[in-house]
Amino acid sequence: MICPACGAEVPDSSLSCPQCRRLTHAAELEDLARRAKAAWRVGKFAEERELWARSLTLVPEDTLQYRSLRARIDELDQQAAAAHPSHGGWRKASMGIGPALVLLLSKGKLLLLGLTKIGTLLTMAASLGVYWAMYGWELALGVVLSIYIHEMGHVTAIRHYGLPASAPMFIPGLGAFIRLRGVRLPPIPDARIGLAGPWYGLGASMVALAVYYVTGARIWGVIANFGAVINLFNLIPVWQLDGSRGMHSLTRMQRGVVLAVVLALYWLTSIKMLLLVAMGCGYRLFTRDWEREPDNAGLAQFAGVLASLALVGALSLSATAIAAAR
Repeated sequence: MICPACGAEVPDSSLSCPQCRRLTHAAELEDLARRAKAAWRVGKFAEERELWARSLTLVPEDTLQYRSLRARIDELDQQAAAAHPSHGGWRKASMGIGPALVLLLSKGKLLLLGLTKIGTLLTMAASLGVYWAMYGWELALGVVLSIYIHEMGHVTAIRHYGLPASAPMFIPGLGAFIRLRGVRLPPIPDARIGLAGPWYGLGASMVALAVYYVTGARIWGVIANFGAVINLFNLIPVWQLDGSRGMHSLTRMQRGVVLAVVLALYWLTSIKMLLLVAMGCGYRLFTRDWEREPDNAGLAQFAGVLASLALVGALSLSATAIAAAR
C-alpha cells in the first residue's frame, strides 16, 4: 500500500505508516467511532463495547488511541460486572409506554426483589410509621407502596440498560431514592430512567383507581389521587427530580411542546400541580442544556405520562369528591 499522506510504502500487515504514523485503517476507525457513539447515545453499551473492541484491533498498541480505547472498554466491562448480569430478569422488563401495567400483570414478581434488601425493609417500615401517624394506616400503606413501585420503576429501567443500581431507600416523611453507582449516563438513557418512575407510579395509581370503582371504598380513590399528584410533582423539570432527567434528551423546541401540553392539561383539569410543572418547563427553555438531535420517543413518553397522570388525578379527585358528598 501507498500512504495517502506521505507517499511512503506501507506493508499490508502494518497498522500505521512507518514514516508519518498515519493509521492504515483511519476511515474504518472513523466509521466504528461514529457507530459506537451512536450506540452510547441510546444506551446500547454492549454494542458500544463491541465496536470499540473492533477498533482496538486496528490501532497500534503503542499509541494514545489504543490506550484510550482500552480504558473505555475496561470502563464498560467494570460497569457490566457491577450490574450483576446474572439477574437478567431485571433487564427484560418492558420499557415501552405503560410498562407499569405490563409489570403488574405479567411480571409482578420483579417488584418483590427490592424487598429482599434489609435496608429497604427497615426504611420502608420507618416511613410507614411516619405516614401512619399522619394519615392513618390505610392511606399510609397505600402511600408507601406507591412510592416503592415508583422507585422500582427506576431500578428496572437502570437494570434494563445493564447498569448497577441500589435497592430503594426510604426517607421517612419525604419519599425515597435509589443510587446509580457512578455511571456517566448519555441523555437518552438518563431520560428513560427518569421517566420510568412516574410511569410505574402511574400504573400504581391506575390500579388504585380501578379498585375504587369496583369496591366504592373512598380510601382507594384518595390513594389514586395522591399517587397522581406526587408523580406530577416528580415531573417538575428542576433539580434532581424525574422531570429534569426527562428533559435531558429533548431539544429546545421539544421542551416547548411539553410546556404547551402541560398548559393544555391544566386548562382541562385545573390540577394546580401542573402549574408548577409548567413553570419548570418554562425555566428549562432558557437553561441552554438542550440536545441538538430530537428525541421523539422521549417527547412522546414525557407528554404521555403527563396526560395520563392528569387524567387519573382528575378522575380520582372527582370520584372521591362525589363519595364525600354522599
